[in-house]
Amino acid sequence: MSARPWTDKHYDDATFEDMQANGGTLDGIRFRDCRFVRCQFSEATLAQCRFSDCEFRECNLSLAKLTGSGFDGSRFSDCKMVGIDWTRAYWPRVRTAKALAFHRCVLNDSSFFGLDLRECVLTECRAVDVDFTDANCEAADFQGSDLRDSVFARTRLVGANFLDAQSYRIDLFNNDIRRARFSLPEAVALLDGLDIELEG
Repeated sequence: MSARPWTDKHYDDATFEDMQANGGTLDGIRFRDCRFVRCQFSEATLAQCRFSDCEFRECNLSLAKLTGSGFDGSRFSDCKMVGIDWTRAYWPRVRTAKALAFHRCVLNDSSFFGLDLRECVLTECRAVDVDFTDANCEAADFQGSDLRDSVFARTRLVGANFLDAQSYRIDLFNNDIRRARFSLPEAVALLDGLDIELEG
């Protein structure tokens, strides 16, 4: 089904294609099992909305303000999502839904400071200068992502997957990386700051 733009307060199993909401406001709308394809939400305000098990494909959400909006189990593919402060979204104290999933997205200059990102999927993404300080990324999947200049500080990375990830800098003494998986040669960066010399 192809839905008309935001005329109701609740949508189930609706598809939105090529919608233009740049700079606009969506307030208090609930979406369940909906699909957003090539939709434009750049600099939009998403206030108190709920996106449950929704899929976003080839959408632009750069600089969107996620004021109190929740994204339970939502999936993002090939989306541009630059400069988003995810700490302003709604994060329930007791998580009951599936984790967020990002695939081939651009997430540069975003913040996940202190958030519960357990089992979050962030694969083949460009995540430059992203803040993961104090976040719980246990069992998160960063496979194949570019993490240049992203900040991991006091981050829980137990069981996280960094296979084929690139350009990350993770302080072994300032993060919990037990059982995390890394691949060479990128994993050599984990030795930075250990005051040792590597010889070929």
